[in-house]
Amino acid sequence: GGAGMKFKGYLSGWSTVFSFTLRNQLCKKSYIALTATIAVLIFAAVTGLIIIPGAAEPDEPTLTETSLDLVTVCDQTGDFGDTAWLDTDGLGLFGNTEFKYSSLSPDDALERAGEYELVLLISRPEYSYVLKIVSPETTKLRDAEIDAFFYHASGMFRAELIRRSGVDPSLMPELSINIETKSPGTDTPDVNPVDRTRDTINMVISYITIFIIYILVIFYGQSAASVIILEKTSKLMDFFLVAIKPAAMILGKVIATAAAAFMQFTIWVMAGALGFRLGTAVVRSFFPDSEIIDLINNLSGLKGIFSPAGILIALLMIIVGFLLYCSMAAIGGAMASKPEDLSSTNIIFTLSVIASFFLAMYAGGASGMVSTAKWLIYFPFTAILVTPGRAMTSIISVPEGIISTGLVAVLAFALVIIAGRIYEMMSFYRGNPPTPAKVFQILRDSLSSGRADNRYH
Repeated sequence: GGAGMKFKGYLSGWSTVFSFTLRNQLCKKSYIALTATIAVLIFAAVTGLIIIPGAAEPDEPTLTETSLDLVTVCDQTGDFGDTAWLDTDGLGLFGNTEFKYSSLSPDDALERAGEYELVLLISRPEYSYVLKIVSPETTKLRDAEIDAFFYHASGMFRAELIRRSGVDPSLMPELSINIETKSPGTDTPDVNPVDRTRDTINMVISYITIFIIYILVIFYGQSAASVIILEKTSKLMDFFLVAIKPAAMILGKVIATAAAAFMQFTIWVMAGALGFRLGTAVVRSFFPDSEIIDLINNLSGLKGIFSPAGILIALLMIIVGFLLYCSMAAIGGAMASKPEDLSSTNIIFTLSVIASFFLAMYAGGASGMVSTAKWLIYFPFTAILVTPGRAMTSIISVPEGIISTGLVAVLAFALVIIAGRIYEMMSFYRGNPPTPAKVFQILRDSLSSGRADNRYH
């Protein structure tokens, strides 16, 4: 019945393998324990990360008055004996503060200063005035109060100098007018703030995607290979090869492994989301003035940038992207004859993730570390990393997102079929498996003549 039928037969029975493997995975005690433990840890960590900064001391309120009682002015220039210039109090912070001139040496003045007093030293080495504010070691003044006085003194001192120069005070606004200079080089076009936010969010999502894929691959990639090797060593293979074709067996196992991984991952993400909810609720009710609430409110204002279709494409892409890595692992599993052979396939994995990551970062036209090159969404390994961010922030259109995801899915499927062929070949050379070079040669022959298909008919 033509190629179509042949192909269908080639994959028939994959769903049986899928449900069998998935059930096995989900019932493992280790799987259940790991899922639960990490979910609890993530929940606790996220809750804590929100509550702890929320409960921290909110910033000190703006000063409305200071507890500064007395400022002793030690004037070493001899020009500022009259402290009236300090009395003009624009901010109303120093209404209760007394300013008095002292002929004492700075050290003596400081020794006599009380807990709510400061010493102001005025000196003039060379051509500039130096104002130095010193507080006694026993001071009870807060830093904010000392800083406020520092700004007050320097501002008033400047005003006093201007007054002494005889300039008409009504000209002051004219004299202090702001001057902006622009040279031809500095004239950059304004970037639309929405676009800038979009680029930033795209960058953040790309990093999160890279992180998720990397964690998934490192955590679970190996298991896709292991289930296939297990199949070889447990000798179920001889039975399966007749009943179900290797490609069907591998497809079932790869999808089952990925499904188990995603169930676990989803539970963890949900635990994080619940922790976020709980943490936010606690902070809102107990520490409503906390800065973290402002931050969360700002973030929720960005929801408008995300497109719902894009979010769907992003999720699909992460799923098929992970499947692509699982199918690569399956090839590794099909080539290996025992679990120890797998370390080399793991290296291939890690390298391919890292290589795609560098491509995604440095393929030209970078906007904040993540490349904006268009072709990255059509090259499966980089598409996994950049398409989710671009689709969610509508940088690419929905059809582009679908094509990009489709290409990844097609490659993953092709790799499963190839893994099936390799598996089948290796089973004929069980005693003496061929070298990888030989594998490729046999593979080329079998794919060109469909011979591997007719072995059992």
